Amino acid sequence: MHVIVLLGGDSPEREVSLSSGKNIVAALRENGHRVTALDPGNDPAKTLENIYQGIREVQPRAEVVFNALHGGTGENGIIQSVLQMMHIPFTGSGAEASMLAMDKVVSKLLAQGDAIATPAFLEVKQHGYDHIREKLGLPFIIKPVDGGSSLGFHIIERQEDFEPGLRDARTYGEKILAEQYIAGAEIAAGVLKGEALPLVHIIPSHRIYDYTCKYTEGMSQYIVPAVLSDTLTKEIQDIALKIYRVLRLKNYARIDFLVGEKDIPYFIEANTLPGMTSTSLLPKAAGAAGITFKALLEIIIQDAVDSYGN
Repeated sequence: MHVIVLLGGDSPEREVSLSSGKNIVAALRENGHRVTALDPGNDPAKTLENIYQGIREVQPRAEVVFNALHGGTGENGIIQSVLQMMHIPFTGSGAEASMLAMDKVVSKLLAQGDAIATPAFLEVKQHGYDHIREKLGLPFIIKPVDGGSSLGFHIIERQEDFEPGLRDARTYGEKILAEQYIAGAEIAAGVLKGEALPLVHIIPSHRIYDYTCKYTEGMSQYIVPAVLSDTLTKEIQDIALKIYRVLRLKNYARIDFLVGEKDIPYFIEANTLPGMTSTSLLPKAAGAAGITFKALLEIIIQDAVDSYGN
């Protein structure tokens, strides 16, 4: 197959995307595919034009686009809309599902509407520290509504932390979410073609699974499959599949949870374009199911082609 791999892009997660994309390009070439790597560059004013023109140059020969962009227009439904307009199969979810999942407020509201537990939250607009503390208690978390890779993520334990944390969060996105802090095990639930993968238990060396812990070798431990009771494992996987359906996701995704007191799994967010770096969670989950990285990519691109138009 001739595969176009989108990588890089203009979001703050550019470096992560480049790492994911290069892994994908190398593995697909080893699998015998012809691969065109397309980096639209880091100028937001030119991203869409560069993608459109880059795909047009090879579209008569290319059969599928592997979208390895992370964050921003690559993940929020905009690039997906362009690819749909160009009538070319692509990996990941469609435009509407990508938009719903990328907005943490919307995805949490949809989860609540389906009786799925999620930490208490509110969008930081005119609300100040005192109002948020009253609603959520201490500590609480602030993070960009449409961010990723834990960029702009802060635990607020006292008033002095609030304004600096808010300023930093706003460098990664205009809309900011304040969320109740849940102390508990971080669990990632991968979904591949509508089927749950083994769970991953993440043990970061920092208090939170931040950017450094996510992308630096040795900064986190991963237990795969997670050592949980059969009942809790099935509950988390069932909720992940429910969210996958509620948000209308397809192809592959990762649903993140925190397991709080009394073993209650709290939905945190859905990721429609999970990382494919050397430390990424979805490949670890697939590996625990006996699916190698190369085989995982084959499943993803073949499903994208087979399900195109559905």
